[in-house]
Amino acid sequence: MRRLGRTNRTRRKKRTNKPVIDCSEEIVSLSKWMKRESKSHGFKWRSMLYPANFLDTGRGMMTRETLRPGDVIVSIPQHLLITLETVLSSNIGDLIKRQKLKLSSQQLLSLFLLSERNKGDNSYWHPYIDTLPKSHTTVGYFSARELTLFPPKLRKAAESRISDIKQAYCEVKEFHSGETIQYEDFLWAWFCVNSRSVFYRSARSEFVREDGNHLALAPYLDLLNHSTEAQVEAGFNEKTGSYEIRTHNNYRKYSQVFISYGSHDNGHLLVEYGFTLPDNPNDALTVDYDVVMEAAKSLNVSYTEKKQDVIQTNNLHRKLACTVEGLSWNLLMIIQILAMDWTELQNWKNVLKGSVISPRNERLSRNIARVFLAQYLHQNQELVNKFPPFSSRTRMENLIFSIVQTERDILHLTWTSVT
Repeated sequence: MRRLGRTNRTRRKKRTNKPVIDCSEEIVSLSKWMKRESKSHGFKWRSMLYPANFLDTGRGMMTRETLRPGDVIVSIPQHLLITLETVLSSNIGDLIKRQKLKLSSQQLLSLFLLSERNKGDNSYWHPYIDTLPKSHTTVGYFSARELTLFPPKLRKAAESRISDIKQAYCEVKEFHSGETIQYEDFLWAWFCVNSRSVFYRSARSEFVREDGNHLALAPYLDLLNHSTEAQVEAGFNEKTGSYEIRTHNNYRKYSQVFISYGSHDNGHLLVEYGFTLPDNPNDALTVDYDVVMEAAKSLNVSYTEKKQDVIQTNNLHRKLACTVEGLSWNLLMIIQILAMDWTELQNWKNVLKGSVISPRNERLSRNIARVFLAQYLHQNQELVNKFPPFSSRTRMENLIFSIVQTERDILHLTWTSVT
């Protein structure tokens, strides 16, 4: 399965097994602009990385040198960062100050991007804005029907995220000289910021909402793709006056260099960034404690009140999940406790040793697991049945299906482990 989403977005040229340097007009213009503007401020622009097209990910960044742990892979001068100071010192900033608005950093950066995009070639930031995607595959772009294809918990998270974005839009849509900002335009800018911003702590301002988000945009740097295996150290270096990323991985010459967005499962990656990864080690299917309890009660387990007291007092009912390795530790613990007879319950801490409590307990534990797994498998199959045939699916439907299929694979592997 190939990676879907942002990193597979535009290049449908004939591919080879080797990366191909990206010589598109917008990338060439960006590189020339970065070099010219760095020199004008006394910086020597030299990047170890070239934008290139890769067989498995589409556009990414290729190293032209062997990289070792500790090497700085990209360094962006401060004046080429779009920070909150950049926004507040612009025409948009003047409007915000006159109207005495107090907005989030993401709202501010989004408004700035829209303003600069509207300037076209007259914008100082045009070479950067021209490299931004024209559309996204993030959650704000899914139709109401496509949202019904999401697994229930992910659909709830997606709908909550959409609600937050609409609220953010309502707060700013009329501010621009009385001219209404279109939601589609705001959505584009919002997800450009959401998927490309870096952590950057700006000075406090009466016009910036303190929400814990410290964001900036870093041209060129945001061409780097995400990998679960990437280990990096990133931040603003006061000594060099640049935002730097330092790798802790080894990279061969001409290989793709990655950064990490964090330890996220595919559901989070799709909702926030618009792509999924094959074989994502962070993928898991969350199991509801109430569903486990219902499964146990359906098998007429005894002393449920006492067992629930033990489970909840020791916080064993949290972080219940299935992964490719089977039942999570907490989930395994609680089904063994639920399967205990009265004598075993008096020494319930024996489950922490990882040993089999008794053959009877082992059988009942597996039966409890099979009951709630069957329920999740049924729900998953109902979702699978909603999808059109592969040849008829949209790009969005394929992204969602990859998550539904991953959950199905996890459930089957877990089922095998308890039978």
